[in-house]
Amino acid sequence: MEQSSDDKSVSLTGYEVTKTDAEGNALVISTRLCRDAERWKLMPALDEFQKLTTLDLHKSRYLKTLHPSVGNLPNLRELYLARCELLEELPDTLGQLVNLEVLDMMDCTVLKFLPDSIGNLKSLKRLCLGGHFGTGNKVLEALPDSLCQLSNLEELNLDKCKALKRLPEQIGKLKRLKRLNMRENKCVQALPESIVECNLVEVSLSKCVSLTSLPPNLEKWADLEDLVLTKCKGITWLPDDIDKLKSLALLDLRACKKLEQIPQSLGSLPHLRILDLSACKSLKVVPETLANLPSLERLELSGCLSLKDIPTCVRTMKAVTLGDQKEGD
Repeated sequence: MEQSSDDKSVSLTGYEVTKTDAEGNALVISTRLCRDAERWKLMPALDEFQKLTTLDLHKSRYLKTLHPSVGNLPNLRELYLARCELLEELPDTLGQLVNLEVLDMMDCTVLKFLPDSIGNLKSLKRLCLGGHFGTGNKVLEALPDSLCQLSNLEELNLDKCKALKRLPEQIGKLKRLKRLNMRENKCVQALPESIVECNLVEVSLSKCVSLTSLPPNLEKWADLEDLVLTKCKGITWLPDDIDKLKSLALLDLRACKKLEQIPQSLGSLPHLRILDLSACKSLKVVPETLANLPSLERLELSGCLSLKDIPTCVRTMKAVTLGDQKEGD
């Protein structure tokens, strides 16, 4: 490997050093700008890069595994593996990255499992699996129980993990978890009861078509502000204790096609600003208590085909959008 005289951007075969320290030690390595012909099929050893803080292997689409030496980078803070479309597994040495804060594996479509050693990543704040715009992951069926040892985790993104069947039962141990994204987790039927022990602020469960209910003891989600259940076709009812979500500002129930009713208690949410019930085709009635929501700015009821009688006090609210109660709206 021959280094150029430019310390700020040292070109190497298959990757590029984009940042160095004052002594010339590589701090950031990236493959983003590499030509396809240079992309690695086998990852080289990286032991010489002891000062490395960021390893960006974005779109390294021919890699099936990482070199075990990735665990010998004591200063690594960020590891990006997005769009490593042939990546099947991660080495056990990954657990040696005790200073790692970000692990991004979005659109790693054939990643089959995570090593148990992932629980040793005590500094990890953001963990991303599944997919953004691609097909997501169709082979990852379970997460290791050791995931619940990630005591500093703040964001868990599992969007489009389409084969994932469940979350670890002890996920409630993740006390710092603020954001949980599980869009299009089509096999998840229920959330672990312990999940209410997480101090979540945002929960997105849109298109979790097998999900049938919310977990009990919702009063423990005292900090929850956003709850997105768009196109959760298995949801037929909401629990009466939904009024315990005292910080809730957004409740998105769009196209929950089997939702037949919402509880009276929903009208007791002091900070609810947006309630979207559009295209809830089985919704038959909305309670008068919705008119009591002091902070409501938008109430969407368009496309609710079975909703025949809307209380006058709700119909005349400035925040309400009725639209045409017709198929397709």
